Amino acid sequence: MKFALRIFVLLASVIVASILSVGCAAVHQKDREYLSDPIMQRQPDPLESTLEGHDFPRREGSAGGSSGSGGGCGC
Repeated sequence: MKFALRIFVLLASVIVASILSVGCAAVHQKDREYLSDPIMQRQPDPLESTLEGHDFPRREGSAGGSSGSGGGCGC
């Protein structure tokens, strides 16, 4: 019985250690640009972004504040 318990604890320890070590990688800041994929951008298509910006005020119930000037409280 003790042998089975030891095997179980050892096996559980190995499984937990392997799960915790997966995905750990040190990436230099200069190499991160190669890992970013354009498909992961929120709006890769400029036309789609324009069309979404056109419908945004109607969905959100607000207007303005999306350009560089204007918007805000005007204080």
